[in-house]
Amino acid sequence: MKNGKLNISKKNLIIIGVVVLAVIGGTILLIKGGNKGKGILYNPDKNIKIVKSEASQIELEDYSTNDFSIKKPKGWKVETLGDYIHYTIKVYNPNNPLYQFFFNMKTEGYNKSEDAKKWQQTYYPNNIFAKTSVIASKDTEGFYKIFNDIGPLNNTSTFTFPVLTDFTVSENLGKGSLGGDMLRATFKDVNGKEGEGIFTAYVYDPGPYYVNENIMSGKKIDIQYLNVYDAIFITTPKDEFIDWEEILNTICSSLTFTDTFINGFYKEQDAVMKNFQEIRAIGNEISDGIMDSWNKRNKSFDIMSQKQSDATLGYERVYDTETNEIYKAYNGFTDDYNGERYKSITDDMYSKKTSGYIEK
Repeated sequence: MKNGKLNISKKNLIIIGVVVLAVIGGTILLIKGGNKGKGILYNPDKNIKIVKSEASQIELEDYSTNDFSIKKPKGWKVETLGDYIHYTIKVYNPNNPLYQFFFNMKTEGYNKSEDAKKWQQTYYPNNIFAKTSVIASKDTEGFYKIFNDIGPLNNTSTFTFPVLTDFTVSENLGKGSLGGDMLRATFKDVNGKEGEGIFTAYVYDPGPYYVNENIMSGKKIDIQYLNVYDAIFITTPKDEFIDWEEILNTICSSLTFTDTFINGFYKEQDAVMKNFQEIRAIGNEISDGIMDSWNKRNKSFDIMSQKQSDATLGYERVYDTETNEIYKAYNGFTDDYNGERYKSITDDMYSKKTSGYIEK
């Protein structure tokens, strides 16, 4: 060192230069080299494109009439039909009516057998019983098998009964609190689109009333008709019910009848209806029954059907380890993704609702 100045030899300058370059180069490699060439500063979660599902974005609003109040998703329609005893409510998405809640207090006049209907057609051809369907099994499934026959006899310019073609029970979830079976089933709507849902109805047989088949025959035919009480169902397009069950059940539980309706109902009710619960908050009882049945369902059916749906539509499912939300990701997402936040789901998670989609 001379005159207070640092004296650095040429050799030392070269060494310092090499060290500086090594440090700079190492830093660049660290920034660019990790995460499959994307660097340690790269955030694999930053550019994940999540699109929330329609169900997760639903907003409910209050809807009320002189007869009842209910919560419904914004944009959905409400239609009603019938008197106090036969009152019918339908809440549905006008853009896709497969999303719906349906409630009917009573329909009546169903024949017990083909012989009974034939007898009515022979002796009383203009009677309603000559036109109504046969529920030979006298149970919930039998009723929904002939449900499509109700519409042509009851549809109006302001109310149309849903269409349940090819009604097929996938699981009987047991007896509901209102008397009928709780059924998980699939069907096709008026446009042939596939749907699924939970259905219940109580088919009531008041007992026999026998008549002779004809003057010459000694054969006896039971012509006493069947009544159906509390026909209720919630439905969605096929493979979407898991995501919508909670919302549809909320609609159901919110159904409350007004004092005006209740007073009219109790004046007209029949003996069977007198055995039912307080009509005012019937929605709560219906909802509790649906929820209880849903929780008892065979989840292996969900796992199988949801896997099949994903394979058909090109999805793989992952869950967010921070929020536990489940998403349908594009096929190949787990190969492209380098982070730790999103993991492939386990089989049991196929029975849980999804929150949206991860798009490429």
